[in-house]
Amino acid sequence: MTGAEAVAECLKAQGIELIFGIRGLHITPVAAAVKKRGLRFIEVRNEQSAAFMADAYARATGRIGVVLAGTGAGTAATMVGIQEAYCSSSPILLLASQIEQAHLHKGWGDVHEVKDQHGLISNVTEACYDVKSASDIPHCLHEIFSGMQGERPRPYGLEIAADILKEELNAPFFYQPAVRTPKLPGEARLEEAVEMIAQARRPVIYAGGGAIAPDAGHAITRLAELLHAPVLTSIKGKGVIPEDHDLSLGNLGTEEPVQALLTEADLAVVVGTRFSNRSTGKWSLRLPPRWVRIDLDERQFDKTHPHIQGREIVELVADARTALEHILVRFEQQPSRPQGFERSTILRTKRQTLDRLRTNYPTEVQLLEVIRSALRRDAIIANDSTVAAYWTRRYFEVYEPRSFLWAMGSGTIGFGLPAAIGAKLAKPESQVLALCGDGGFLFSCQELATAVKHRLAIVVLLFNDNAFGVVDYVERKAGHLFGDEALSNPDFIALAKSFGADAVKVDSLDAVGDALLEALTRNRLTVIEVPAVLQVPPDLA
Repeated sequence: MTGAEAVAECLKAQGIELIFGIRGLHITPVAAAVKKRGLRFIEVRNEQSAAFMADAYARATGRIGVVLAGTGAGTAATMVGIQEAYCSSSPILLLASQIEQAHLHKGWGDVHEVKDQHGLISNVTEACYDVKSASDIPHCLHEIFSGMQGERPRPYGLEIAADILKEELNAPFFYQPAVRTPKLPGEARLEEAVEMIAQARRPVIYAGGGAIAPDAGHAITRLAELLHAPVLTSIKGKGVIPEDHDLSLGNLGTEEPVQALLTEADLAVVVGTRFSNRSTGKWSLRLPPRWVRIDLDERQFDKTHPHIQGREIVELVADARTALEHILVRFEQQPSRPQGFERSTILRTKRQTLDRLRTNYPTEVQLLEVIRSALRRDAIIANDSTVAAYWTRRYFEVYEPRSFLWAMGSGTIGFGLPAAIGAKLAKPESQVLALCGDGGFLFSCQELATAVKHRLAIVVLLFNDNAFGVVDYVERKAGHLFGDEALSNPDFIALAKSFGADAVKVDSLDAVGDALLEALTRNRLTVIEVPAVLQVPPDLA
């Protein structure tokens, strides 16, 4: 068995079914080996897109995404996508080839040779493993998959020299699949947490992406209903509890009516979040000072912005769902319960927020409502960094976990279409909508070819304002526009059709709903161009 075949056997044993990438010169033996073993290889048109697709696949399923990249340029092209996966805690394996071992660091001018590929990968992953012999491959992959499933989910790299991929193993092949083992909370801290919650009068819950990853939504909903506690989320936490639930306040924590409500709270149960800039309105979120905080990564406790950090905190280092289920068992035995908030008060607070928004931004709010009404509850939204997506991150209602994808970790553009492809491959029966701007769409429009090849019925809403709209808004506000910023765009309808996609251009925002419904009914890859200049949402204004 060769090194490449050992990689394929390990992936298959681990339950990997789908791999994204391009068959670069050195990595082709792995692509061939995985295909022979029945794994599906999705060959893309740019390695950056492969990383975005694998990331979206992981977010939509909770499974591990795998990227295959050739030495040098191919691996370098994945870096933006792998960085996004790191920032957003997605479990991605980057399998990268390397020049022959004997040639490393010699500077002889090998094909695809780069100065420090290992360092490049290490900068955007939790760790990068270098294989020294073919027989090391099973052990390295077991360690990587164990780290992904036992610790905070993040990308890892595995770098294998071209000669090792062809080398025969010098020992019998053996691979033990890594198994997810939830990290349990310490008993003493658990009792402290339950006592703190029992002493509270009006607790609130704040949930981030760390609540989505272990499927903690049901436990959060049970706890919220038991405590009569409103549930706020980060952007990545959207959908952990259905946002039409009476107790859900979604990502509205920095809105004025919600801020007023939060002044009445005396405890926050904080689950799996780092309180990022974008989720907290540039760290303007104000939670009560007493916290019960649950996180799989104890390093995160010391990395909270000082404007948000609580003052009296019980910290539980544990898997979110496991910790919450333990809290629920103990709390249900408590003789006293918090008074909590009246549901009518929470509903009124949310209604006040949205009514005020509807008054000041009627066009943008109507657009969100039209999109939401056209989609099924479990539809997946893949957001690029465009003005429309800046609206959805806070004000678009999400009803299911793993259905709202946004490159908020890195803030990159070009994510929307590849993410939609990865999500559709993950969940072929789900409706998948990509929200793109004209600027970001041209970063990855070539992946329409990938979608056509695999007959993926994705709908792309392409908002065309002939600009990098968010950047232009910020620069205009600062007085730094020079008149040469307008983008020169292609005929997007002709472009999409040239790939074999359906395409239509609507005349106004009022026509978006009908066009979207028709595209979803046709169940074909469809690009809908929407010529529109949207106002930026109030948190950017």
